[in-house]
Amino acid sequence: MARIVPEVWNIPARLREKVGPRAGRQRLMTLDGHVLLLLHQVPRDADPDRHAVVFWRDVEGDWRCAPGRDDIATLQTHVDAYAKYVDELEEQLAKACRAEEYLAVVRAARPVQRAARHMYQALAQLRETLPEDDRVLPIRDLAYEVERAIELLVEEADGEMQFLVAKRAEEQARLSERISIQTHRLNMIAALFLPITALGAILGMNLENGLEHLPEPVTFWSIVAGAFLVGFLIRSQVARERGGRFAVATRRRHGCSVESRSCDHDCAHVSESDSRSFSRRATALPRLLGTARSAS
Repeated sequence: MARIVPEVWNIPARLREKVGPRAGRQRLMTLDGHVLLLLHQVPRDADPDRHAVVFWRDVEGDWRCAPGRDDIATLQTHVDAYAKYVDELEEQLAKACRAEEYLAVVRAARPVQRAARHMYQALAQLRETLPEDDRVLPIRDLAYEVERAIELLVEEADGEMQFLVAKRAEEQARLSERISIQTHRLNMIAALFLPITALGAILGMNLENGLEHLPEPVTFWSIVAGAFLVGFLIRSQVARERGGRFAVATRRRHGCSVESRSCDHDCAHVSESDSRSFSRRATALPRLLGTARSAS
């Protein structure tokens, strides 16, 4: 299997043996004045493999590159490619507005983040190895900027995605609360009209029940009044149970003990006021219906 270091390079055999046929980790190797720098090309989503770029500096200070032009400027171009790809990801992040789009940015940026970190470490070692070569310093600084930029981009994408998830969860909670309120209102109305509905169904049967010979107006209105009285009692019981649930939920939200009768947040007062407010809202519709009937 062919190695990634060109055979035409006249590097020491021991240094050549340290490099296998695959890219491996980005690293810097030195031996007898020779410097061998092994880096990765910019990782892309569609290609999970890492493709190596090898730079060699001989004892005379001449640079070789594979693939690419034999010049240290090729190393500058290599780091610039990372910077341009990070700019593309930043533009993609700026246009993202859905969780899938944020996730796509994170998936594309994670490999670049790891590669940029290891590339900067290798270039920092190169600067320490060649302190007299001033051309290495700006390349190392650019690699640090790339590493910092991709790190901030990943953090921002993660934060935006988490914020979007939290926002959707909050919207779902509000929707569930509104549905619960509407459902309770319907239960209050059903509890109010349940007795009169049951009596209407029973008395509507064509069977003698002993009430046929009683005075008609008095008997009819007595039955109606008794039915609505029972309905109000049932409605009061439902409202009382709802208020108890409000109290438990308020104590849990404030972190107070459910069994305790008092707390630092005055949960009992808050729950009682919430229950009264809910009961007023729940009885608004029957009052409106009564007003409409009297006006007609």
